[in-house]
Amino acid sequence: MGKWIWRITETADSVWVQWNTKYHVKGSSIWTTTSKPYHSESWKGLLLVRDLLVQTAGGIVEAQALLHSCVQGGTYQVTKMYDILRLKYPRVKWSRVIWNSTAIPKHNFISSLAAQFKLPTVDYLGSRGLHLVNWCTLCKNANETQGHLFFKCQFSASIWNGLMTWLKIRGRTVNLWQELRWSTQRKTQKHWKMGLLRCCLTAAVYSIWLERNSRIFRDKEMTVGVLLRQIQYVVSVRMLYKYGTHSDEILGLLNYAS
Repeated sequence: MGKWIWRITETADSVWVQWNTKYHVKGSSIWTTTSKPYHSESWKGLLLVRDLLVQTAGGIVEAQALLHSCVQGGTYQVTKMYDILRLKYPRVKWSRVIWNSTAIPKHNFISSLAAQFKLPTVDYLGSRGLHLVNWCTLCKNANETQGHLFFKCQFSASIWNGLMTWLKIRGRTVNLWQELRWSTQRKTQKHWKMGLLRCCLTAAVYSIWLERNSRIFRDKEMTVGVLLRQIQYVVSVRMLYKYGTHSDEILGLLNYAS
């Protein structure tokens, strides 16, 4: 929309600009003209964006300067205006650990929510005013919090420990955020085994969350052994797809899991 405002102020050779200048602006300026009842919805929307732009910049002169800052080589760059208007947040350190091409996208998405404490667990829903019976459906021994679910819960801890045994990794912690910190320190490592570990981490979080929902909403349960075997199979297939040159080692892991 900022691009159209810029075109009205700068590109007089356009038929669209000439028409709007004559029938809407009428000798005034796009920055001072007001909306009329007979104006089209698209023109009214354009004026609303103009007001937002003036408010954001702090005045008409500042808004004009803001528009011109998005022009490069005589062409308005929409990406520059988007970058100016969008909310900016500091990048979290674990972003590349979860959002990597090795893991399965749906696993990445659920894991990113878990890392930000945004999964709708009982304690999270309670903070939003929805109070439910607070207990963990996986171990049935504690309240359900995201800290408990990944991986302090006896059930989820068994899943993660089983994966670590499968990968032949010893002396590791059983906490999602500690695992993220550990992987973040090695995020530049390109070895396929680092990709395997990250794939296992996101697959474990996704599968534990899926099992939790299955027990609540479908009244169906899987044992630790069945769920662990399922994760190992999914991870192995994904790794074969991403790292086909290491197929012998990956198939060896899958046979070891059997």
